[in-house]
Amino acid sequence: MFFNLFKTKASKVNTLFLAHYVDVKVFYTMQFNKVPCVSFIPELDTSKVFEYIDNQYRDQITGIYQHNFFDYADQKLFFNNCIFVLKNDRMIEAGNNFCHVLYTPKQYKWAQEIVREFAKFRLDESVNEKLIGSARNYNMN
Repeated sequence: MFFNLFKTKASKVNTLFLAHYVDVKVFYTMQFNKVPCVSFIPELDTSKVFEYIDNQYRDQITGIYQHNFFDYADQKLFFNNCIFVLKNDRMIEAGNNFCHVLYTPKQYKWAQEIVREFAKFRLDESVNEKLIGSARNYNMN
């Protein structure tokens, strides 16, 4: 019985860290004990999304979790992924040019509104063409 407890926790942690950082859907389920509805919006300037969330939802943020990287050229730390945990069983993940919005089935209106706001921060084509490394242009499929 004692060993089963540790196996269960380790199993949950293993699924939480499947990608290079936290899988936001698993994190949501573990945090709120619910399966989330998920909206995805690509091709975003996530620094503007981050600023918007900080300005509009500052009083609703209960936690911020980040995966960061150090840029030698700028001598600064930048985020790859940022997960905002909000009140009322909501989460937002801002990643490399995309966002996931996670919410309950009763919050579709809120999700549609915030995705429309995020759409204002769409990257223009000139920025999208300059992506390198593991980032892909969506037109390359």
